[in-house]
Amino acid sequence: MFEQQLQVIAEQLAAALERSVIIDDAALRPVAVSAQTGLVDASRIEAVLQRRTSARHRQMLTERGIFKAREPVPIPAREAGSLPRLCLPLAHRDQLLGFLWLIDEPPLTAAQVQRAQAAAAQAARLLHQRAARQTAEFGTFAGLADALLHADDGDRAEAARKLTDEAALTGSPPYALGLIRYLADAPASQRDSLLQVAGDLRRRAAPGSFVLATPGQRELMAITTQDATGPLRDAVRAWPGPPLVIGTAGAAAALAAVHAERDNARYAAEVAAAVPAFSRAADWGALDSYAVFQYLPRDEAAPERICPGITAVLTERTGMYEATIRAYLDCGANAQQAAALLHIHRTTLYWRLTRVSDLLAVDLSRGDDRLKLHLALKLADLTRPGR
Repeated sequence: MFEQQLQVIAEQLAAALERSVIIDDAALRPVAVSAQTGLVDASRIEAVLQRRTSARHRQMLTERGIFKAREPVPIPAREAGSLPRLCLPLAHRDQLLGFLWLIDEPPLTAAQVQRAQAAAAQAARLLHQRAARQTAEFGTFAGLADALLHADDGDRAEAARKLTDEAALTGSPPYALGLIRYLADAPASQRDSLLQVAGDLRRRAAPGSFVLATPGQRELMAITTQDATGPLRDAVRAWPGPPLVIGTAGAAAALAAVHAERDNARYAAEVAAAVPAFSRAADWGALDSYAVFQYLPRDEAAPERICPGITAVLTERTGMYEATIRAYLDCGANAQQAAALLHIHRTTLYWRLTRVSDLLAVDLSRGDDRLKLHLALKLADLTRPGR
């Protein structure tokens, strides 16, 4: 219903101004697109065909301040034949709900801008009503998600049936679980409640991409489909507040079985928070060697229990040796490959490896010694992330 009314607004404005009109939601996804009228360029074609805005174009618009603006923002012409535009933010009580876009070639007159602002006000009211309905639906869905994650088998089956009947998830099985939380070092004074995080993620998400459970104090759970975990991870990374991390897990054929992935998703989030290589988002199925430690004690002394003396190469003073032995082990003990990775001569590499052997009393020619050293270094990533 709301989409149809927004389409009417776009078509009427396009006819009045004799130029194309697009109405986006807050995530820059088109919700209403007029028929082609007047000039058109590659950006409009991309938006219409792909139903999204490219990361590069989004970055340019962010720099232009459209996400903070509440008045029309002119967007000048860019390279590759892009035409100038006028962006009209759609907001209700300072809550950004979307954008109305007009080609600004030939330049819009003051009367035309005023006509567009009136249409934008109508569109903002409709988007606010749509958001209110979605919020009510999400409240209902959150209760069903809670039952799916925490109830007994009978209640889980009933919750799964209701979510399916309501088409809460539009993707196809298998189903997955996401666990979202703040990085441990994010200042508490700068953190929004996870309830606010949930609201923002809902506004940015494609309809039916995930269902959020009731946020806890420390974590937020999302039920989704496996093919939607990538966009969910991207949305968490794009959160504008203090950094969030997300762990995802699961390939459940049935919605009622997704609760079994909680521990895996929680561990994936722990790895995402500790290991920079994951960029704050990790999937349990792609943890590689870090998966080994899920059910082992992960206190700070744990690496020493695997490889006594490992702490000797985990200091700031011995960082060169740590980097060397990590590269050597990651390359499967291939000295030539490790030396190239480190941009050093093989003679230098061998000298450093000898020094590591002396510090740790290990024999790097023995596979068992290399294995325990490699495991200890990987575990140190999880137990000493701030070192």
